Amino acid sequence: MRTDLTRRALLAAPLLAPALARAQATDYPTRPVRVLIGFPPGGGVDIIARLLMPKLQERLGQTFLVENRAGANGNIAMDAAVKSPADGYTLFYGNVGNLAVTNALYHSLTFDTLRDFAPVAQSMESSLVIAVTDGLPVRTLAELIAYAKANPGKLNAGSAGAGGPSHLALELFKRQTGTQIEHVPYRGSAPAVQDLAGGRIQLLLDGYSLMSGAVEGGKARVLAVAAAARQPILPNVPTTAEAGLPGFEAGSWHALVAPTGTPEAVIAKLDAAMRWALTETDLPRAFAQQGVAARYRDSAATRAFIAAERARWTAVVQEAGIKVE
Repeated sequence: MRTDLTRRALLAAPLLAPALARAQATDYPTRPVRVLIGFPPGGGVDIIARLLMPKLQERLGQTFLVENRAGANGNIAMDAAVKSPADGYTLFYGNVGNLAVTNALYHSLTFDTLRDFAPVAQSMESSLVIAVTDGLPVRTLAELIAYAKANPGKLNAGSAGAGGPSHLALELFKRQTGTQIEHVPYRGSAPAVQDLAGGRIQLLLDGYSLMSGAVEGGKARVLAVAAAARQPILPNVPTTAEAGLPGFEAGSWHALVAPTGTPEAVIAKLDAAMRWALTETDLPRAFAQQGVAARYRDSAATRAFIAAERARWTAVVQEAGIKVE
């Protein structure tokens, strides 16, 4: 009799497992959720993540803890996320550099952003600005380009990390203007902005929200916005086309993803919470104060968007011969 009961239990186990997983997903979340980001505190991804996560907490009733794991353009954090259980309790929040560029730059990665992550939703988009340290004797984009051509290799331009949006934008800028500018990668935007304000680097292409303090404090100035239209937060700053560099546009976007294999019901719950946060709360206003725009795409649309962005930026990396050691 005992043997028969044991046999029946073993036979029933595979049938009960999916039902148990669905039940657990329905109750999700029942404990705090870790959200890994690949940059240090104070950078663009960190700032937006810390505005977004309290809204998810409000909607879903559990704490969403931002955990900074800086380094290697977010690869350290992404690797940790991929190796975590696919149960919805470890997520990754990243930008275009993390999710659409990294596999084109690093060929020995153990993960693939399309294969190993399940998109939850896109959260924002923004245009980069071209800013210089106050001590640089240029006042317009045309003057910057002329100065760089007259002083090849003497300008140092920072970025939030090798292979990230600010680095790719710099490389495109160099190619389009025919200038030689030294790239100085940092572990995130915050230290790059500090060095721009201190004059240790002379140029930075990044989000305005990150450098607004340095600009308003007279330590740096913005020469142009790398967008098709002027930005509401900088109405008096010309676009790159207006400033004499047509066709040069660069921006960033963020998305929340989970390890592949995370239950669909969990993804759906997180997606719905993201939609609510980005369309039915005051979060878009908070984003606007940081110089970025709320941009919600659902899980399926975000997957297609990441795939398209990855194809586009892979072509750019290959054509420009950008390499990361």
